[in-house]
Amino acid sequence: MTTSVTNGSPIGLVLATLLTSLPSQAVETFNYQSFSDSFSIIDTIAGRGKHGEKYHNGWQTGFENHSAKKAELSRPHQAIADSDGNIFIADKDAHAIRKIDLNGMISTYVGTNESGFNGDSLKRTQTQLSFPNGIWLTASEALFILDSGNDMIRRVDHDGTVTTMFKDEEGIKTGRGLWVSNDESVVYYSSGSELKQWRRDRGIRVLADGFDELANLAVNARGELFVTDRDANLVYKISANGDKEIVAGTGKRSGCGDGCLATDTALNQVRGIWFHPNGGYFLATHKGGQIWFVDPDGVIHLFVDGGKNDQHSGDRRAYKAPGMKISEPRAISMDSKGNLLITESDYGYIRIVKHTDKAEVK
Repeated sequence: MTTSVTNGSPIGLVLATLLTSLPSQAVETFNYQSFSDSFSIIDTIAGRGKHGEKYHNGWQTGFENHSAKKAELSRPHQAIADSDGNIFIADKDAHAIRKIDLNGMISTYVGTNESGFNGDSLKRTQTQLSFPNGIWLTASEALFILDSGNDMIRRVDHDGTVTTMFKDEEGIKTGRGLWVSNDESVVYYSSGSELKQWRRDRGIRVLADGFDELANLAVNARGELFVTDRDANLVYKISANGDKEIVAGTGKRSGCGDGCLATDTALNQVRGIWFHPNGGYFLATHKGGQIWFVDPDGVIHLFVDGGKNDQHSGDRRAYKAPGMKISEPRAISMDSKGNLLITESDYGYIRIVKHTDKAEVK
């Protein structure tokens, strides 16, 4: 169930009236119990969590090619995996992209660990970045970077060369979300209160505006674009002409919740979003400190519980065990094996909720 806010249409008022007549506990056909049982333990795969100060660059050369769990991450904003299982992290305040290999070792993949711009067509570790806030991998596994401090979208080729795909001359304001089509002809990215689109044949335009503060975005298997508005506590679906449709959240910070319709549930600073192949999607609420799953019927379920006061616990235990395990999650993604990756808190952790067809957890 969604609520339309399209061009002053009365549809939104009609649907809002219908929603108020529905019971808070929605009837669904999706088997959430079976779905949730397909995940097992939660664990930390990167970050030691020593510092959380804004603009603190905690990277040290001694972290290179050592355990990712012992490395300091500086307010990371996104983690995403390639088809082999290598994980790339936008280590924002350290001005670099990190890579965790299959052995759990971390290294600098792009960047010099100093903010700046020193040109194009340089090799990965010779190229300066400035506050990289988002990353994306296409099907060909070309890596794209939302280089927010430089107002650029950067491309990392397979040979390790970094180039600028385009620069936004009007600036990228608090940019977080980034998505690039597999043919690299379309880019969506968030910039403060504006959702922007770049097309190879048309350049940059504002696709939709009037948001409080955009966070992340995602495109589902049908090509539909969804965005999270962190300060409005809402999730929108965006049409091709920029119309906005509320699909989750009430605009409030508390109310309803587990088992309710997503449109009846308050999402406290919703920030992360990622689609599951079954058509549902995960959401991360920054101040709420939780991971939610909106199933294909539009019903929301609490997936991982947490808080906003630096909770960080539960490693190597069942993800559904009682207790708050995370705090202030900012981004989520899934790897090719179905594991859920959570980018957590200013203290810089990457967590994993492991997927298994037969979860056997003590």
